[in-house]
Amino acid sequence: MLITQYDAHAVEANGLLKMDFLGLRNLTFVQKMQELLAESEGIHLRIEDIDLEDKETLALFAAGNTKGIFQFEQPGAIRLLKRVQPQVFEEVVATTSLNRPGASDYIDNFVARKHGKEKVTVLDPALEDILSSTYGIMLYQEQVMQVAQRFGGFSLGKADILRRAMGKKNAKEMHLMREDFTTGAMKLGHTEEKANQVFAVMEKFAGYGFNRSHAYAYSALAFQLAYFKTHYPAIFFQVMLNYSSSDYIVDALQMGFEVAPLAINSIPYHDKIAQKKIYLGLKAIKGLPRDLSYWIIENRPFSSIEDFVTRLPKNYKKLSLLTPLFELGLFDEFDKNRQKILVNLPNLFVFVEELGGLFADANYSWTETDDFTEAEKFYKEQELIGVGISAHPLQTLAKQALYPTMPIATLTEGSQATLLVEVQKIKVIRTKKGESMAFLQVHDSKSRLDVTVFSDQYRKFASILSKGKFYYINGKVQSRDGRLQMIALDLKEAVAERFWIQVKNHEYDKEISNILEQYKGSIPVIIRYVEEEKTVVSSRHFVKKDPALQEKLEGIAMKTIYR
Repeated sequence: MLITQYDAHAVEANGLLKMDFLGLRNLTFVQKMQELLAESEGIHLRIEDIDLEDKETLALFAAGNTKGIFQFEQPGAIRLLKRVQPQVFEEVVATTSLNRPGASDYIDNFVARKHGKEKVTVLDPALEDILSSTYGIMLYQEQVMQVAQRFGGFSLGKADILRRAMGKKNAKEMHLMREDFTTGAMKLGHTEEKANQVFAVMEKFAGYGFNRSHAYAYSALAFQLAYFKTHYPAIFFQVMLNYSSSDYIVDALQMGFEVAPLAINSIPYHDKIAQKKIYLGLKAIKGLPRDLSYWIIENRPFSSIEDFVTRLPKNYKKLSLLTPLFELGLFDEFDKNRQKILVNLPNLFVFVEELGGLFADANYSWTETDDFTEAEKFYKEQELIGVGISAHPLQTLAKQALYPTMPIATLTEGSQATLLVEVQKIKVIRTKKGESMAFLQVHDSKSRLDVTVFSDQYRKFASILSKGKFYYINGKVQSRDGRLQMIALDLKEAVAERFWIQVKNHEYDKEISNILEQYKGSIPVIIRYVEEEKTVVSSRHFVKKDPALQEKLEGIAMKTIYR
């Protein structure tokens, strides 16, 4: 192999062929998936045998389920896939080329023509076979060269020089090329006006157009990854999670996988997947040294927390190193109270140090304390490994839900639905009329959704709307740029606490209603009618927590309680 220090242009000027070699980690991902498939399932899949017209894989592209797929995992590419709805591999190739400057100006035309909503028009009948695969739109650099050859009489060599001149925006060379193109086109029977029109389109796309052979190769690699995700999702996610757990864990959950609890005596070093369960490895824990991870694996099993601390080398007996292990519940099999373990850990270190080998015969006296709440556990897990394993607060609220709710993943365009969600982001803007409205990003612990709150609704709900809180949001589902979003019609804060009222019968319904109106808030009201043995959730009344409310209901209600 020849090696030179000449720059690219000098190399070519001296008659050498310049080639670029790209190192893509995605090639390694495909290789690892192929090897893992053979190792775990005995299936020896030849990558070259993957059918690039596989319908199930094409359906994955059309659904925009392309997190982890090379070239197609960014939001813009996902939205474009949902609009294009590729049904053949050639349309996947076109989609990756459309998602670029220049060509992106024609996305609307491409989508409309593909779905038969706009007539396919070609610059000139002579170019129909060149542009037919892209619905009359010049998308690839090769098309520019073919048009220059067919319409302007250029040789392919000269057409390539034209392409390069356009890409470099060399005005002088472009002017000469335009004259040659126009002259050549007129010799072939085309008008000067048509020649200038065709050249103008070529000029725009040559500077930004994607090389088709490049696009094809990239799309083939993307298709290979998508094929594994479609047909062997466990293999796909095991490889991708070990590359970056936090990036792909949510995607895996949306595809029906579950995260298994972490246990000190069984946790692997690398992430593993078995029976639709994800076993996150020690490698995924932020801040945990590799050598400590290896020590744990080599020295287990441990019979208790005390046993672990006793055997732990002195250089690892640091609160900062061990805290993540306890916060993630790796010792839950010995004691589920994670906060108690952390509170006792410093004293446990001292106790072990002072007693040495006698510790096994002594009993450490544990200081009792309240455990973290499930919500605190969830968010700490999310911080440390990118996903919460404990019950999400929304799951707790869902068990007490006041209304029928739908998962975000099941929403369909044109429907109206009620969601139980957490608000993650709030962006408030001013309209042209000077009124405030808001854009929310919400999630239901598995999927995300954008929600628009127009001015009329925002005026009603602004006082209770806050980042990090939970809400019932009712609204209409719409599609924008191939992506579902909701227009909020109603919004109520979702809280676990309830205000319970026990009464004998309906005699004082009106009086109770009038009193409740004076204490408006976000806490749901539940009324128990003793004689009817009936419990009613009020759809009209939500109250604040106030002892004065209970005092006013004395003598009317048999009993009231916040719980």
